[in-house]
Amino acid sequence: MLLRRTAILSAAALLAAGLAACSSGNDAETLVISASSTPHVEILEHIADSGVLGDVTLDIKPVTGEIDPNELLAAGDVEANYFQHAPYLSDWQKQKGVDDLVSVADVHLEPMGLYSEKITAVDQLADGATIALPKDTTNFSRGLYLLESAGLIEMDVPFADANLSVVTQANIKANPKNLKFIEIERSQIARNLGDPQITAAVINSNYALEAGLNPTTDTLIAEKAEGNPFANLLVVRAAQENDPGVQALAAALQSPETAAWIEENYSGAVIPVHAAG
Repeated sequence: MLLRRTAILSAAALLAAGLAACSSGNDAETLVISASSTPHVEILEHIADSGVLGDVTLDIKPVTGEIDPNELLAAGDVEANYFQHAPYLSDWQKQKGVDDLVSVADVHLEPMGLYSEKITAVDQLADGATIALPKDTTNFSRGLYLLESAGLIEMDVPFADANLSVVTQANIKANPKNLKFIEIERSQIARNLGDPQITAAVINSNYALEAGLNPTTDTLIAEKAEGNPFANLLVVRAAQENDPGVQALAAALQSPETAAWIEENYSGAVIPVHAAG
């Protein structure tokens, strides 16, 4: 059983916790990091318990609900976060006018999938059926291209050439089943699978896991890992990119040992970017 030491904090409590100062007089360091509960916190707790970080201590803040981990990081209330992929980070910084958040490690993939409680195959989608997709721009675009990969729609820009921060429904060139699309906060989509108006939903694997779904067996269609640009990242402010604690954590996240642990514990639902030992 995965160890759960940390409690979910409200935004106020997280802000009150403040930034843990790194000691300049010795090698000990506390790194405050916000992360999504599954699988990110679990992976971080495994690393913290393994002892590979030496004198670096992780103060892990699981973030849910309305808390924006990037806002906390940009404000200096945490020193790192681990929850997002590169297209999301790029789009967030453009929208917020922020340019000093950088990735220091690509860690794992969470293949996005299409789920349903009403049908068992995509060819059962009725004309005019409604599909729910994540509300944020890049994951909405990602969902549209997942549907295209199954032949359900056709986009006017190939995925390889698409700027996911600007792709919208207007880029759908063909929709032979006249599918309808609604946007829901990505953390809430799995909870809406039972909605009688929603035939199927595109769900990120971390939220599928939290909802008790199995991304390797419950999907109607799923992203391929090969060539997938949506690796989840360890992100820090540029000024801390070369911090010893940050570099130690980055190395641990990308290690063969961590990759092997991810493979063993998530059985393909979460895929390490770097090879296991």
